Amino acid sequence: MEQLKELKDLNTLLKAALAVLRPKITEELVQILNGTAIMMLPTYEKGDIATFNFEYSREWLSVVFFGSNARGLTITEDISFLRNELKEYFSKVKEVMDMVEEMEDDTEEWEEMIEEYNEEKSSIYDNWFGACWEEAQTQTQNRIPAYYSDNESDLGIELLSNTIVEINKNQSIIRYYSN
Repeated sequence: MEQLKELKDLNTLLKAALAVLRPKITEELVQILNGTAIMMLPTYEKGDIATFNFEYSREWLSVVFFGSNARGLTITEDISFLRNELKEYFSKVKEVMDMVEEMEDDTEEWEEMIEEYNEEKSSIYDNWFGACWEEAQTQTQNRIPAYYSDNESDLGIELLSNTIVEINKNQSIIRYYSN
């Protein structure tokens, strides 16, 4: 089916775009893990950071970092990643989705195809971010717990142990995410 090929091509484009960005994002993560890029909120010190939090938007493929203390309160300024770096990719996504939606039908096959595309896109992005973080962690040897979570999910990954954890969306550390 032609739509599927177009969607697979989008994921290939995403892989290529992320590969180019890997050194830049890895260096930004190194600066966070070393503390050089972190701006603390008033009355807090870098030594108060108990967890690093990386919350991402699947829709915009961007990440927001914030640090929390042992009580779960956000104690750092946010740091955003990938707000503008994927413009070419998103331009192509819009073009392809406009074309693909014209061919859309209401069949279960259509829904499965879109779901397969989205799952592959998420896997590509998650694996890429994990590899960037792992490389940065290896360089810094920072052992502060770090969490990677989708802004729309109650589950996340504790990056040091690579275990799935529940994220309490009622905590004040969780952000409303917009682009």
